Amino acid sequence: MGHERIGYLPRTKRWREIVKNIGSFSSVNNNIDEITLQTIRNVRQRFDTIKQDSGVIAALKYLVVLANSGKSKHPDQLFEEHDISLNKNYNIIDLANSISSFIAKNKSSSEYSTIATQSMIDTVSKWYQVHSMQQLIYFDDNNKSNEIWKKASSGNGFCELSRIFFAKFTERYLRYFLEREAAYKIDNLFDRNQFNNRLSEHIDDISKHAFETSKITQSFAAGWYNNNCSIDVPTEEAIKGFISFSFQKINSELLREEIGE
Repeated sequence: MGHERIGYLPRTKRWREIVKNIGSFSSVNNNIDEITLQTIRNVRQRFDTIKQDSGVIAALKYLVVLANSGKSKHPDQLFEEHDISLNKNYNIIDLANSISSFIAKNKSSSEYSTIATQSMIDTVSKWYQVHSMQQLIYFDDNNKSNEIWKKASSGNGFCELSRIFFAKFTERYLRYFLEREAAYKIDNLFDRNQFNNRLSEHIDDISKHAFETSKITQSFAAGWYNNNCSIDVPTEEAIKGFISFSFQKINSELLREEIGE
């Protein structure tokens, strides 16, 4: 799986700065640095063991099938072949329900599967938004359901699509553990509520941070798709390898945040 090292990734704000800004309302609580670092450690621990989770594997398989459906002459048969329940002329609500059902059938960990499901739904929603296909959110009866996935059915398209998924996955875990660590470390109820309110105001910063962090996955995603998905959906082992390598690269960037590079 060839790749290039992308050096230091540009970010609008580093993680420490984001959390410091969220906690800047209070001069009483001086444990923001501890919350910041523990959040990163918790996320890195999750990402270090994620490659074997069947729910996450199912999410990436679904992503590949969606991409391949854009170049398939019979996308409905492709979905059926891979046990994906989806109407021929589906809309985005059908797609969200199908994603939830498919991952639920294959889950092993409720935590991972929940995050994977939410991240997949975030991903397909973002894909529609980015590609200005709002007119296709509710499709007509001319079988246009798969038109939007044509842009994802190449190495470059899948590279973009998978980056959105990894960014959404990382974003959700950063927010989850940041909220949890704040609940543990801030014992003053007023300050805890203030922290949560400030967190909601900085979601965009966290989202941008996660998206920049996920850029590290792009150097090999296109090549992996072209090598493994040009004809059919790859084996589970190939998908595991893609997941493992992607989260390893994200973990390397989170480590830089942890040690303050």
